Amino acid sequence: MIFHIRYFGIILFILGPFSLTGQEFEFLETKEGISLLENDNPRFFYRTVPVDINSRFVRANYIHPLYGLDGELLTEDFPDDHPHHHGIFWSWHQLYAEGKRIGDPWLNEGIEWKVIKTETQVRCKKAVLNSEILWMDTLNSRAVLKENLTITFNRVEKDAYTLEFEIKLKALLDGVAIGGSEDDKGYGGFSARLRLPEDVSFHSVGGNVEPQNLPVTAGPWMNISGICNSQVVMMGEPENLSRYQGWILRSANSMQNMAFPGQTPLDIKKGDTISFRNQLLVHRNLSREKIMVHYLKFRGDMFFKNRSGLEN
Repeated sequence: MIFHIRYFGIILFILGPFSLTGQEFEFLETKEGISLLENDNPRFFYRTVPVDINSRFVRANYIHPLYGLDGELLTEDFPDDHPHHHGIFWSWHQLYAEGKRIGDPWLNEGIEWKVIKTETQVRCKKAVLNSEILWMDTLNSRAVLKENLTITFNRVEKDAYTLEFEIKLKALLDGVAIGGSEDDKGYGGFSARLRLPEDVSFHSVGGNVEPQNLPVTAGPWMNISGICNSQVVMMGEPENLSRYQGWILRSANSMQNMAFPGQTPLDIKKGDTISFRNQLLVHRNLSREKIMVHYLKFRGDMFFKNRSGLEN
């Protein structure tokens, strides 16, 4: 199914009436991380140091909690079924340096995340958090990747907000590569461990989507409904991901994932950078058409100019 450029002309019509008058943001920093408040209501917490519990799966550099429109908790951290899942996170099973396998970041093996710098600002009615992170090879006490992360919160409607992630990974050594799970699923990359009700459902550009064991081919966004009082849409840029595999979807006891680069590792030359963007849209009962409008705004003007439509 193709959604043509006719959507472009209704963006201002749908989104224009909403006013942000009186909106206030505040970042609060503690020894464990940074919280964002919107009009004194918590929106998310970015963890900068591992939580102080007895677990081999503790780590930094992820979002939890993420809160819904009514302050409800949307994410899970250290769930019993997969204690290596952490709210909104991005990771891979395979990590190589100098051509040798050095760890399994997905399972917190052989790697740790050292947040070395953070910066927050409010600009143009958006709240922005920047972070610089080193992916450390724990066995050899050396940095393998430098990550530059930008998280942008934007209240886009009375009952909707977006959280955009821009992630850049720069190889600091020769022979660096990342890869997903080494089975046919090939999962890895941007992931969301959400609190899922028994009646959870998924839909994308072309309608309802049924989870499968292997990656599912669907549109560039996925709406996950039935999560407390809020629904969550995961968005990405599939055509910009190296060897994009599709959607890993689970209706219980797991995460949702836009999988790349699959089971074959992706080489990153020393000094080179790979980057990808994702966005979460937290909303209350937006139509498929309005979700599509927000997706097109996420993609930006250059996407409008370069594409005449979107295929399911």
